[in-house]
Amino acid sequence: MTLILFDIDGTLTATNAVDARCYAAAFKDTFGMPLPTTDWDVYVHVTDSGIIHEVLEAQRGNRASQDEIDAFERAFVRHLEAEFAENPAGFAEVPGAKAILDAIEARDGMQAGIATGGMRASAHYKLSRIGVDSTAYPAGSSNDADTRQGIARRAIELANGDPPDLVYVGDGPWDAKTSASMGMRFIGITGDAAPEHLLACGATICIDDYRDQDAFFEAVTAAEVPSMRG
Repeated sequence: MTLILFDIDGTLTATNAVDARCYAAAFKDTFGMPLPTTDWDVYVHVTDSGIIHEVLEAQRGNRASQDEIDAFERAFVRHLEAEFAENPAGFAEVPGAKAILDAIEARDGMQAGIATGGMRASAHYKLSRIGVDSTAYPAGSSNDADTRQGIARRAIELANGDPPDLVYVGDGPWDAKTSASMGMRFIGITGDAAPEHLLACGATICIDDYRDQDAFFEAVTAAEVPSMRG
């Protein structure tokens, strides 16, 4: 069995821009202070809860409470809904994303899963805009862990625990680094990302999108565990 885990923003949905705007707005609504930056590379853990805890520890000396995390998640979805009402084009799929999930499920020996740094409710909303029901897949989110590794482990656990082959598909350097740290083979998605950033993190296979399903499944076969350079 090959379990193929997917990130969401920039990987299944072309939502990096709206995600950043709505995240920052929800953060300010919930915590009464601006988010320092939406340059995600500066944060230790590039997950919704990990960023919140890091910023609050720096600004006020303590982590967010569970009530605050829950309030942030609700605010985030409200902002996404308002953004969609004004800008539905900002919630497009990465070309071929829904079809590739369906194609994976139709193949013997393969299973698709979700491992997102986003919150569960916001992830579900964004996927719903491209016709994907996130509850149909084993899925880890920032509700489950603050780290990308913990989120991936939760998705793996929900997919029956210990598949012999793991492939992670993502668009961020943090996705490649997580794959390297966990021994997962990695496919980079570069439709909205600079391929050199992923290659610098050890990615060996990058594709723009999923329109060519044969190319995607060839990438699944050829992908390797990233080898961090430098």
